[in-house]
Amino acid sequence: MVPGIGNYGRRVGVIGASRIGRRVLELLRPFDLSPALTDPYVDEATAAALGAPLLPLDDLLRTCDIVTIHAPETPETHHLVGRRELALMPDGAVLINTARGALVDHDALVAELRTGRLAAILDVTDPEPLPGDSPLYDLPNAFVTPHLAGSQGNELARLGQTVAEEAERLLAGGELAYAVDLAALDRTA
Repeated sequence: MVPGIGNYGRRVGVIGASRIGRRVLELLRPFDLSPALTDPYVDEATAAALGAPLLPLDDLLRTCDIVTIHAPETPETHHLVGRRELALMPDGAVLINTARGALVDHDALVAELRTGRLAAILDVTDPEPLPGDSPLYDLPNAFVTPHLAGSQGNELARLGQTVAEEAERLLAGGELAYAVDLAALDRTA
């Protein structure tokens, strides 16, 4: 057995029960993973229905091998994950951010990544795009990808199809599949 290789039994923490955060929890179900969730707008019953215990952010960070961020960018979530929060993560943990770059304090992240203790997968950065001399490009435990895969190639046809189907539902008086909740718009990721 090689320690640290594989995902069997790993604990995956999801920050934010946004539409994407909920989808991530759904996609994790068939695998032998142990999900956890933190979101100030979700109660324990909702979290249980999503298949994850609801934890305070600090507890999620302390106990998860993989932490994936799916929260909105608001004044309250700016640098939600900073030096203190990164220090809570266990050695060998991986931080994934596909939400908004400003949710992570990049200076604190670079400092932590330089220790080699953690790894990060960043689909979003702050600023975006990163300057050409950003240390995130050169760190072996930082993986930076562009946040536009869903808007490339034939994925554009999927976007167009979704818009057309939603317009058809609206015109037919049906329920929208992707309705925007104006009351929750300020906290929607």
